[in-house]
Amino acid sequence: MFRQIFAAAAAGFVITAGAANAELASWEQERVAKYAAELTAATADLRKALDAVGIQNFAQQNAVYQVKDTVKMLDTAAGGLAEALAKGKGHDETLPRYKRVESLRRDAEEEGRSADIPDSVFEKVFSVGGALLKLRPYYVEEPAK
Repeated sequence: MFRQIFAAAAAGFVITAGAANAELASWEQERVAKYAAELTAATADLRKALDAVGIQNFAQQNAVYQVKDTVKMLDTAAGGLAEALAKGKGHDETLPRYKRVESLRRDAEEEGRSADIPDSVFEKVFSVGGALLKLRPYYVEEPAK
């Protein structure tokens, strides 16, 4: 049951993210840095929530460990992005870090489908998604429809 909920939540995030913007937003360093700081707080909160999850199903043990490890890397990458932006690094300098965060988010989404993640963690997943939605218009240009 948890896997279906996680998959639905992740799919909703991807669909919403794709429809959220049509072109790059004009770069506002302070705003982007603020959004990256929100992302860092959300990933840290998610990591803490996942670390508190005990293994309830031995068969799911490796899947849970894998998603926990990926979220740890996601948290580290988000922190690096926020730090670079806080130091004044711009779009071109931070784009590779943003792409890494997005890649890790996709990995965590995929891994989360095979892990028994409790409902209590989903609030944290949505916070990470919301923070990424705020950053996305500054990094991803969607083709005009």
